[in-house]
Amino acid sequence: MKKKLLHIFLVIFIFSFFFGIPKSLSAALDEKTKDTKKSLSAFPILMYDTDIGYGYGGKAKFVNYFSIKESFDFTVFNSSKGERWYVFTFAIPDIEIRHGKIYPLSFDLRAEYDKYLKYSFYGIGADSREENQTVFTFEKKELQLKFGRGFTPRFVLEMSYFLKNVKYFRVTEDKPFTETLQEIGEQFSPFASLVVCYDTSDSQIHPKKGFRVLFQNDVAAKFLGNKNASFHRFTLDFRKYTLLFGKKDVFAFRALVQKITGNEIPLFEMSVLGGGSIMDAMRGYKLNRFIDKGKFLINAEYRFPLWKKLGGNVFLDSGCVWPSWSGIRLNKFVVDVGWGLRYYLQNFVVRFDMGFSNEGIGIYFNFGHVF
Repeated sequence: MKKKLLHIFLVIFIFSFFFGIPKSLSAALDEKTKDTKKSLSAFPILMYDTDIGYGYGGKAKFVNYFSIKESFDFTVFNSSKGERWYVFTFAIPDIEIRHGKIYPLSFDLRAEYDKYLKYSFYGIGADSREENQTVFTFEKKELQLKFGRGFTPRFVLEMSYFLKNVKYFRVTEDKPFTETLQEIGEQFSPFASLVVCYDTSDSQIHPKKGFRVLFQNDVAAKFLGNKNASFHRFTLDFRKYTLLFGKKDVFAFRALVQKITGNEIPLFEMSVLGGGSIMDAMRGYKLNRFIDKGKFLINAEYRFPLWKKLGGNVFLDSGCVWPSWSGIRLNKFVVDVGWGLRYYLQNFVVRFDMGFSNEGIGIYFNFGHVF
């Protein structure tokens, strides 16, 4: 029954995209973005990160070079601890151009290759111990195809299909989780995703006011091409932005809850906390530090200007992982605090953070706000 309902919904949704698009909606987007100029933002990478060591590379984003409101984004990165990270993104219209607009159809393509020579697993659950760290090589190849529609300036619906291949190898011998990680081997694990977003914020790149509510529903199943996994992952993400003291001081808050259920849930698809990535940001803890079938995450930041394009921030992260709704233990919440720097370019933000927890210090460099 559930599969039939999902198929019906997919047919209705795709039909509305391609056959139910009033011309006036396209005209509205063209009218509001007709003065868009082409731009280029580029930044070299030379940095240190707790999880990946010393790194080098670069990032560049081209916007509206073909005068069709598109963008191309390139990231090339290598590090001393063996991360190889290459990302290409194409969006039409660009996410900032279409933000706050009515548009009939958007298309995003994102290709990513990410390889860690020294990736870590600590065990499942909030009680996982740092000393049980088991190191292995992690390799991910992912292609995302995403279609979206802005039904109103605030209400957006997006559908994605992820082609994903993950490989675990070179697992450290005689460690607590050696056999568990070796059994995973290499898996092709595609899945589909539906995102419903209501967004009153004033920007996708550097929001200063408004709020964003995002509901995401990920599904992996045989009828979607996945022979190795069967799961359903629910994510609810709420973000609020408030101006303080002036036009550039921003207090940002995010609360996120995620739960995954299913008969075959790969380790690499479970809920994660730790490190400086967008969905897992616990910046005082190591990458991949906590894993289970559900998580809570709270992030709070005060962002303030320093000099010209340079800004600073202070933050607090708190969260916990859990196996089920009945297994939630609030006394297992972990907390970190820290400070950071932000460098604001026209098309993206450069991010540096240093977090402090009872397990040590985390140093992270990346692009875009955490939330």
